Amino acid sequence: MIRKVLFRKFKAYRSLDVELEPFTVLVGPNASGKTTLLEGLLLATDVASEEKNPPTNPMAFISPVIRTREGLLTRDATPPLEIGITGNWKGTEAELWLRGAVRKAENPKKEEWVFSISGKIDGQDFRPGLNPIQQRVDQKKLSMLRSELRSTAVLRFEPRRLAEPSYSEEEIPRVDSDGSGLAAVLAQLKLTDDEQFNAIESFLKQIVPTVQRIRVERAAVEQTALRTVALDEQQIKVPETRTLWGNRIVFDMVGAKGVPADTAGEGTLMALGLLAVVMGPSRPKLILLDDVELALHPMAQGKLIQVLRGLQSHNPELQIVATSHSPFILNHLDPKEVRMTFLSENGIARCEKLTAHPEFEKWKDLMSPGEFWSTVGENWLEKVGEASASE
Repeated sequence: MIRKVLFRKFKAYRSLDVELEPFTVLVGPNASGKTTLLEGLLLATDVASEEKNPPTNPMAFISPVIRTREGLLTRDATPPLEIGITGNWKGTEAELWLRGAVRKAENPKKEEWVFSISGKIDGQDFRPGLNPIQQRVDQKKLSMLRSELRSTAVLRFEPRRLAEPSYSEEEIPRVDSDGSGLAAVLAQLKLTDDEQFNAIESFLKQIVPTVQRIRVERAAVEQTALRTVALDEQQIKVPETRTLWGNRIVFDMVGAKGVPADTAGEGTLMALGLLAVVMGPSRPKLILLDDVELALHPMAQGKLIQVLRGLQSHNPELQIVATSHSPFILNHLDPKEVRMTFLSENGIARCEKLTAHPEFEKWKDLMSPGEFWSTVGENWLEKVGEASASE
């Protein structure tokens, strides 16, 4: 689990050190750096879990990794950019530093970044350029850490994607970042783990009481793929559409049975999607979630937080870092779990704990976290010094 993340010259964060809790919520104006922080965490875990590196070779973890990304560097800054994470994973203390530099790409309009990772595991250094014999770090712990960081899910749900029928050829279906594949995951759970399916249904009822039942039915799914056709000694790719039999989601609601998912409320679909990710077959260790309120009614937002806390109590390794614009969400959080973001006039983003506000101790017993945030806003972060480690 990540305890602290550090950014140096990454996008709007010129220099940021921020501590993370098992449940951390970022609040602030639009375009103030909330999603940027999630993107930085995703970049670090993505590079650390590079798929092409063979899992049988843990030292591949620190091999250079290439990514084509644009706009990663802070304005007017020069490479390298750096992202650091520290934490404890399965009893192992670790500190990782991701360093990125730009190299010349074939397409001059794109930035091609070369990343390397170094750090410490239980106090033992590892870095690129050393062979496995020279590395003193425990190879099994290095491999474990790589596996743990790979278990990351970033969620930016789209109701249309959550509602659509889906089909999966994977042995273990999963819900994609936008919500695609939800029906296939629920169908898999219904067939192989009915108890877990029923638990998801029970939790959804707590969040959205008008839901009485979740049903999964067979449904046609159209898939389009490119097929290579030989024509006059040339190979041409043409789109080919085929119809497969997958599944769709249907709700029984209070006063209405057989409600198709595409006519259900956005909040209902998004809450179901989140539960399917947290409780489904993949069960990521780190969830990066945009807009944790999920288009839910204020009372339902409170129920959602209660359910997520209960799930974390049964799975202490689960960490959630989310963004929000809802003071109602904050009312169900400990103030220490809230981070505030602000974009200064010079384009540099800052992030600070809600509890760091100079008036917090005075008002903490008189206001809920949501009320305090709504009252003080984020402009006080403008007063943070130019050399602060929170920008």
